[in-house]
Amino acid sequence: MRSEATRASGGAAGGPAARELQGAGDAGRAVRERPFAGRPFFCSWSGGKDAYLALQRAVAAAGRPGALLSMLEQDGTRSRGHGLPLATLEAQAAALGLPLVTRATTWDDYEGHFLDALDELRSKGVEIGVFGDIDLEPHREWVERVCGSAGMAPRLPLWKEPRRTLLDELLASDVRATIVAVKSDRLDATFLGRELDRHLIADLEAAGVDACGEEGEYHTMVTDAPLFARPVALVSSGVTERDGCHLLDIVPTRAGSPAPGTTPTSDRLATAANDPADRQPSNVKGQA
Repeated sequence: MRSEATRASGGAAGGPAARELQGAGDAGRAVRERPFAGRPFFCSWSGGKDAYLALQRAVAAAGRPGALLSMLEQDGTRSRGHGLPLATLEAQAAALGLPLVTRATTWDDYEGHFLDALDELRSKGVEIGVFGDIDLEPHREWVERVCGSAGMAPRLPLWKEPRRTLLDELLASDVRATIVAVKSDRLDATFLGRELDRHLIADLEAAGVDACGEEGEYHTMVTDAPLFARPVALVSSGVTERDGCHLLDIVPTRAGSPAPGTTPTSDRLATAANDPADRQPSNVKGQA
């Protein structure tokens, strides 16, 4: 765990901690597509580990973060990719010191609303879209097509990287991410609420699933990371099932204070949630 002094030195994107990341490691390895350095980008934001790592690598390659983009359920209360409450996404964006751009949409209108958001970002000078996909070709093809339509360059910093390379980098960076959803035909509900560590990775591999969950076997929420100025608190009110998935019932709380009758998933997590009836935890194009 990083010290409070480290946080005070500027953990947010663009602060001293971010500048340290920019100069650390091999930027050529982190982001293979060029040019990148110095150009403003948005990060397609699910709130999970892959989106965060893509953002961190883009910052390390001297990209200039301009915004996060999250697609929401039609009622606008939670993300379409991971089912995270809007307030949780807003808390993550605040911890990163970045504006959050959102669009509420149905599945049928998803692409149109995504393109509308890209047009808004492009009008503000954003040139690049950063995505956390690893090796799903249909996702990459979709990302390249929509970014091209908006006059933007797509970047996929995690593309074709070995799973262990990505997971080791997350752990070495002290990224804290918790499982919030699993496919019930691939993993049981005991995986919910577990924080990413080497024991969890071993258990995922032993269960025969993709260790990064690239096929949507599980989804995470990042609660703390080097680019966060402060951790994001969560509280869980229980577990629910929907559309063949086990999910943490996540409901936002104020100032990290647990709501009455809820149980923290760990000493630093406070998960809380709105009605999970319409949650869709499967992978969504552009929201890894």
